[in-house]
Amino acid sequence: MFELFDISKEEQEKILKQARRVLSGYRHLKRAYTLSMPQAHTQHYGGTSTSKTSRTSNESPELIRYLELGEKVEKIEQAVERVENNEYLKNRYMIPDTLQQWRLAELIGVSMRVYNRNLRTALIEFAIAYGIVELSKYDFTVETVSISRAQ
Repeated sequence: MFELFDISKEEQEKILKQARRVLSGYRHLKRAYTLSMPQAHTQHYGGTSTSKTSRTSNESPELIRYLELGEKVEKIEQAVERVENNEYLKNRYMIPDTLQQWRLAELIGVSMRVYNRNLRTALIEFAIAYGIVELSKYDFTVETVSISRAQ
């Protein structure tokens, strides 16, 4: 995918590393989000809005933390859903049971080489969807292809 853009190998690896870091933290974030659900009797609902910009001082720190964790989890899940082959990301980073890569490749029915190529492509798509990489700062190159119709 990045072949169309003037991005160095070093920059690609940096982007992939950031995408892996975000996705590697997903299970921990999801667990923290689930465990941090505030108890109803401790809440002080002074306002009706739950957006970050309009939090009221009456909201408890537990509720604020819970909402912020929920926003992070949701942002990751939405970005993963926008990836074409998102099962690679879901199986590798999101399901509770972790499997070794060779086992995931075997379950999907592809070779390790194809698995790694598809996982890398999915990571790049995730990086774009999540906002890790801003494609507008890179040059887009197009090669001219001529197609002739045989008559």
